[in-house]
Order: sequence, then structure tokens, then C-alpha cells
Amino acid sequence: MKKQKSLKIVLGIFGATVIINASEVEFGKGTFKISGGFIGLNHTIKNDVTTYSMVEQHASIFKSSWFYKYNITWYDSEKLVAAQNTINTKLSNIPTSVAHQYFPGQSSDSIVSMTTPSIDYRPQGLDINLGIGKDLYHKNENDYLGIALMVGLSTPYIDSKKDSNNNDSLSNDAMNAMKKSKTKIYTYKIGLNTTGEAPLGNYFSLYGSATYAFQTGTMKNSYANSDLDVDGTFQEYDIGIKFQPLKYDKKIGWFTFSPRLYATLGYRYSQWTLDDVAIDITGIGANFDKTDFKMKSSIGYFGIGYSF
Repeated sequence: MKKQKSLKIVLGIFGATVIINASEVEFGKGTFKISGGFIGLNHTIKNDVTTYSMVEQHASIFKSSWFYKYNITWYDSEKLVAAQNTINTKLSNIPTSVAHQYFPGQSSDSIVSMTTPSIDYRPQGLDINLGIGKDLYHKNENDYLGIALMVGLSTPYIDSKKDSNNNDSLSNDAMNAMKKSKTKIYTYKIGLNTTGEAPLGNYFSLYGSATYAFQTGTMKNSYANSDLDVDGTFQEYDIGIKFQPLKYDKKIGWFTFSPRLYATLGYRYSQWTLDDVAIDITGIGANFDKTDFKMKSSIGYFGIGYSF
């Protein structure tokens, strides 16, 4: 617990300091997918997602070959609707004595034939990545290649409930036990990042980065009263084009002021994988098999940035 609090403090101080010096505001649209290990979900579901980000791809520290970078992104998805094929299979295998306990008044044949309704999912959350590294090659601010140590945290949460458009009365009887709940995921990450940029004329440049990290944390569900320790991996890939119309250097005494204004257009793919997850909110003890839980986002974005 003390380590978690210390990391929060470090991330907060570092983030506030670097945002003042340089930052880019991005707006993104794309798709968000989840699959596996969550209430019996046995296939990938996806929907549109909107992202709001504060980003710095690469900022030199005191004009040296050392640099810092960060990405702070809020994800806001519309609801994802999916039928629960895995749950339907589990229902047919429930012992008769247990089934009658949860569905009194139903015959054994009707219980076996029950199917569950579709479920609404709405993923949202914050993802923070901070890095400090060193350039392996550095010609200027738009022509470099570096490697960085990356640390961060992810705090996504998923609201889930029975979809209101289900009209199957037998399904409704069966799944009165399917409760509205919230699953919160809290993970810490540490890994490596590579980043680079190459000029394309006087005003344009091409940039890209790749991150691979290990993550560990907790996964909690409000209805199932579960608190799971989880481990997994995080990976992210980013590529884009930068347009920099303003570039000015002015030396005043010991200091050199170098204001920059630029715009970016890019694509970012992110994937969170948590190993061996199984969360059951049906209330019937369905005993789902553990599997890898994955969240994936594919985002196209536009950004406006500055630095001093």
C-alpha cells in the first residue's frame, strides 16, 4: 500500500511539472474492444470510443540527450451490447437442486431451456504513461531515436447490466439474478519505450513510438464482492505526422527561449492483457473458467501542442 501511495505522489509531481513546460492536447475517435474472463464473455465485442489526451512525445531535458515523455488519456465509450453464449451453456449444466433455489416455480425442463439476455457494457477510464530516457541518436528536436523507461497506471472501469431491450420473458425470469454492477481495474505498469522522429521537409516530420510493459494490480467487482490480484502486459504503438509552423529561438542572458507550436495527426493502438481472470455476477454460481481478459483500443487522433 505504501508503495502504491508513493508512486501516486511521484506520478503527480512529475506530471504537473512537465505539463507546464510542454504539452499537446489530443482528441481521438476509434473503437474499443473487450474479450474474455468477464461474466462469461467468450467472444470479442466492440464499440465506438472517444479519447481526450495530454501528450508529450519527446522533450529534451536541459538541451541534453536525455528526454522525458508522457501520455495521459481518458477513454469514454458508448455501451457495448453482447449476448452471453457462455452463460447460456453454464445454465444448462446447473444441478436441479441449485437451479430451483434461484428460479422457484420453474419446471426442470424450462430451467434447462433458459437463455440469458444480452448484457450492456460501458468501459471508461484513465490511462497514464510517463517515461524518462536517453537518445541513441540526436541531430535536432525533429530528428532523433531514443529509448526510455516507462512507468504508469491504468484505472479503467466497466459498468454492466442486463440490456433493457430484451423481451424474452423466460430470459428475464432467469436473469433477475444478473445484477447491475461495476468492475474496477487498477494496475501499475513498468516497461520500455522506443521513440523516434524524422523530418519531412521544413515544416513536417514523421514520428512513432512503441511500448511494452508488465503490469500488476487488482480487479474488483461491486456485486460479486471480488477483489482479485491480477498480472499481465501492456503494449502500445503510435505513429503520426507533425506539422510545425512556429519555431523560434531567442537567447536572453543565460537563457534561451524556444517557443514551438505544432499540430499532429496520428493513429494509436493500445492493448491491456490480464492473465487468468473469471468474474461471475449471475448470482447462480456459474463457475466460469479462467481466461485472459483483454481490452484493445484503436484510435485516430488530432492534436495541438506547444513547448518552451
